[in-house]
Amino acid sequence: MTKIQTAVILLGLGVALAVRSPAQELWQTVRIEADEYRFVPNRIKLAAGKPVKIEIYNSGNEQHEFRSRLLEGHLIEVEGQGVGVRGIGIQSIMIEKGATATIQWLSPTPDTYEFECRIPSHHGMDGTIVVEDEK
Repeated sequence: MTKIQTAVILLGLGVALAVRSPAQELWQTVRIEADEYRFVPNRIKLAAGKPVKIEIYNSGNEQHEFRSRLLEGHLIEVEGQGVGVRGIGIQSIMIEKGATATIQWLSPTPDTYEFECRIPSHHGMDGTIVVEDEK
């Protein structure tokens, strides 16, 4: 391998890393597992102002709901089970067993957001997302 070929490979690797790094640092990603009858984790901390991707996977044997005030007043994109929704005013997401719903929250604001499953027999299935300014 010549010095020119080596330089081109190293340059290409450097460009690939430089292009990839900012996107990884920009999004905060959280994976929540829903099963009978809990969310894991059930307490989540996020930084304000940085976009968030929340993936909710239903590992249980029953349908579960993800209901939170964080869905209501913000621009949210939800994708799951072959359906995509984007908008403001989404109140809850129903997630079938074995399915994943992905929420993209573009501009989280500092606050505490409770989330829960309101299916009657799923009492106590809840959690909290705390969004704080970075220090």
